[in-house]
Amino acid sequence: MKFHDLAIGQRFELDGAAYVKTSPVLASREEGGEKKFLARYAAVQPLGGAEQRPAKKAERMLLAEAVLAAFNTYHERCQEALERLAEDIPGDGLKAAINVLENERHGFIDAVLKG
Repeated sequence: MKFHDLAIGQRFELDGAAYVKTSPVLASREEGGEKKFLARYAAVQPLGGAEQRPAKKAERMLLAEAVLAAFNTYHERCQEALERLAEDIPGDGLKAAINVLENERHGFIDAVLKG
């Protein structure tokens, strides 16, 4: 188990000695109280009697194509909704709103593709 995966207060063994995690990067030796800096990736062995931190949900990778397809559908529906409101929007308000929407769409697409 990695040091990062331990909860603060959890006991563990390292190099034959028992420690307690006291902060995200520090542990105290149970005998003597010696403080030790540990990297997040340091391998440790949890000691019994303490709960382990629940496993994090796996990160989900999204494909840019799927994100863009979903966003384009959303964008089209927003435009359609604006066009249905055309009679209630004074002057060139509809054209201005659609231009803003389109500019924001391009910004989103650029951010996803540069991602």
